[in-house]
Amino acid sequence: MAQRLTSTRPALTETTVDILLVDDDATKRFAMKAILAPLGQNVVEAASGPDALRQLLKQDFAVILLDVRMPGMDGFEAAQLIRQRPRSELTPIIFVTALDRVETDMGRGYDLGAVDFVFAPVVPAIMRAKVTVFVELYKAQQELRRYRTQLERLVQERTTALTAINRELEAFSYSVSHDLRAPLLSFNGLNRTLLDDYGDALDPRAKDYLQRMRLASERMTSVFDGLQTLFRLTSGEIHREPCDISALADEVVNEMRAANPSRKVETKIASGMTASADPRLARILLTNLISNAFKFTSKQPVARIEIGSEIVDGDTRLFVRDNGVGFDMIYAHKLFGAFQRLHSQSEFPGAGIGLATVRRIVNRHGGKTWAEGAVGEGATFYFVL
Repeated sequence: MAQRLTSTRPALTETTVDILLVDDDATKRFAMKAILAPLGQNVVEAASGPDALRQLLKQDFAVILLDVRMPGMDGFEAAQLIRQRPRSELTPIIFVTALDRVETDMGRGYDLGAVDFVFAPVVPAIMRAKVTVFVELYKAQQELRRYRTQLERLVQERTTALTAINRELEAFSYSVSHDLRAPLLSFNGLNRTLLDDYGDALDPRAKDYLQRMRLASERMTSVFDGLQTLFRLTSGEIHREPCDISALADEVVNEMRAANPSRKVETKIASGMTASADPRLARILLTNLISNAFKFTSKQPVARIEIGSEIVDGDTRLFVRDNGVGFDMIYAHKLFGAFQRLHSQSEFPGAGIGLATVRRIVNRHGGKTWAEGAVGEGATFYFVL
């Protein structure tokens, strides 16, 4: 049994830590230092309670070995003062005493924050084993502090880098808005004028080429507009408040109906849906999901769209479900990427930015979004804010 007690776990680091030994008897201090010597740690001696407090003002300790019976200020009184000092209020204290268990007020000791009592005669192996536990714990805490400091420094560096990147993105966004988009608008205007003024004089092939060029410039303008939207969503603060998702969804559906008067779409909106979100961003999110559902049900004889919620494992998830063309789940990972398309431009026109916008909004709220579907069986887009 004694042999098992002397074997200690490997230290977390090679650095030594400080142990405070408090005893008014120099002979006992010498004997205790000899017992602790195999641990290879730095043992600091204090001959009294006040001396121990002076040592604690200079440095921190992994553990304090405190004699109970001392003249002037006994161990319990010293422990009470040690606990009043913020930096040592959690430092482990092991009381060492020659008194027997009946004479020792162990209850008072534990009330003062003692972690253990060691009674004389001290068994060296047991004492070393007890002290080793707190030495390793202290080393682990020091290691965690170092990791935390490194992490804080890394976060600061990343924050600085991200701030610089955001400034570059803002500059690029400005360039897209003014330096790139403006020539496209001019080109589109000239193209339209050419078709209006000279369309009758052109042969069908020339007119077809001009119309293709116009469509291409309009698609590029739409892409720039989408980029602008993504950049705007990256900046600015989130202002959360209770949002009536049902009311927002109803407004968006009415707008979609007005924009598509020839479409007959059956819609079902659950009542009482709410979420803590930025109202402006929540509306953009719903607009993108619902317009997406309108678009991909355009070839259905009877289009159906449902906006609802469900509770799974205690979490409330909102969804937009349709009976449109659906998609192959193998490609689900591509759905929320910017400019990622699962259908051709001629089949379902668009900039390919809507679902990327949805994910950006959900991410800014610290939530999650995903999709489920099957080819020809519609799709469901879930989100949690």
